[in-house]
Amino acid sequence: MTTMKKYYRIWMLAALLMGCSAITRAQDIEANGIYYNIISDTQVEVAPAYFDGVNHYQGCIIVPERVYCDGVNYDVTAIAPRAFWQSAITEVQIPNSVTMIGEAAFADADDLASITLPLGLRDISRYMLAGTAITNIVLPEGVTSIGQGAFEDCAMLRTVFLPASLRHIGNRAFGYCSRLTEVYSDASTPPLTMGDNTFEGCDNIHVMLADRATSNRYQDDAVWGDDDLFSLWVDEGLAVLPTMQQETLGGNWTALTLGGSLAYKIYGPDGYLMAITAADRYFLPIGAQSTDYLVVPTTLMYDEEDLQLVATAETDASEEIEDEETTPKLTITGIDGTIYISGDTHGLWTFIYDVYGNLWYERPAVNNWISLPGHRVYVVKVGDTVRKVFLN
Repeated sequence: MTTMKKYYRIWMLAALLMGCSAITRAQDIEANGIYYNIISDTQVEVAPAYFDGVNHYQGCIIVPERVYCDGVNYDVTAIAPRAFWQSAITEVQIPNSVTMIGEAAFADADDLASITLPLGLRDISRYMLAGTAITNIVLPEGVTSIGQGAFEDCAMLRTVFLPASLRHIGNRAFGYCSRLTEVYSDASTPPLTMGDNTFEGCDNIHVMLADRATSNRYQDDAVWGDDDLFSLWVDEGLAVLPTMQQETLGGNWTALTLGGSLAYKIYGPDGYLMAITAADRYFLPIGAQSTDYLVVPTTLMYDEEDLQLVATAETDASEEIEDEETTPKLTITGIDGTIYISGDTHGLWTFIYDVYGNLWYERPAVNNWISLPGHRVYVVKVGDTVRKVFLN
């Protein structure tokens, strides 16, 4: 997006929110670095942290389901408009107690790379994540609309998972998401869009759909059937095994690092669905007893139950697990038409698939670079490390 267009978006965003509560109002509650406004006798919303004209939120934010103050346990049910606007946050996990996220709640948080949205969310508000650095996003089932400019100017956004419930996508919702390559859509009827402006500044997007009949409906749609913008495919599941790493953060949380830029459903010990996420990490609470959680890769259309993983939140976890430095971690990146692999690959094999499960490359991992046709998404597996790579 050009500088002029970005300033226009920011001006429009400010104009849209003129009727909202002033972001400099005094917050009612502060707990563990998060500020809240009391909105009822039993509920609070996450409030902005503006002091001296600067939003002071930063780093990883795990919003709790409840917050205690003056003898009352309040449910956290909303995130206020512009709560994290222009802040220095990097990742966010929102609990299922939240059912409303205000306009531009995370807009222009330039370093925000991943987010887990609550299962009870019904609408993606206007400019909610515009101008952030998110790379992959899952919209939970139940979301019916994506507001104007919701993901506008998300220059790092690669993969989007759309639920079956989605009906409407607003003007410039994905405008200038220039790296957007994959859309997994579980909606059997093409979501209504605002003409070409919905994906303005995008091209060559691969859309994965449940079956041939659904693909035909999208092909007949004036926007989704645009062959210059979209290529339509029938989803056939995942090509390779997912990966997961686990570490303890302090004494309260276990962090799951989820590999492959895939989507995951996370189930609690009683089999209930806790979250669906494509975030880089998901945080599990450490309770009074060790607890097992089921982690199931999904495309929304299909759950890969044969590839499910188990994570355990231990009660006796140490304060912090340091990364081992004896062996360099494998890194897999893509630049132009070349995939680069670095780190210790001794004794490992490299497998490269496209997103439709076709094997493109299979050899011992002896080279640190592999050239393949561009304008494609590849799934690269080196040993137990799996990553998606996008070649321009």
